[in-house]
Amino acid sequence: MTPEELVSRLAPVRVPADFARFGLQDALAAVALGLLVGVVLSVLLRALTAPRARTVADVRARIAALTHLPPQARVAGLAGLLRDMDETVPSEMSNALYDPNATTDPAPLEEAVLAAARRARP
Repeated sequence: MTPEELVSRLAPVRVPADFARFGLQDALAAVALGLLVGVVLSVLLRALTAPRARTVADVRARIAALTHLPPQARVAGLAGLLRDMDETVPSEMSNALYDPNATTDPAPLEEAVLAAARRARP
């Protein structure tokens, strides 16, 4: 007997009518499972993308890495560090970010970055 003959002699699968239709309970179960998966993914993504607290030593190392840059790039890097710590650039330094001809000393911005790191320290 060949496999085709065997398959042709098999009786069709009989499924109870309750299993064959998609009802309200099935829809609610699908919504509940979707919500559960959404909550689990939300918790995982939040844990993976949470900002990490920077230690003062880490911030000092990042500032030291910026010392060889030109002043405009250094100010922009320091402003990026402040942004990473959810702080804002002091108003007296905001002009230096947008004016390439501005001559400013990045030392006050470095102090602002270090102060933000000290405040954020656990």
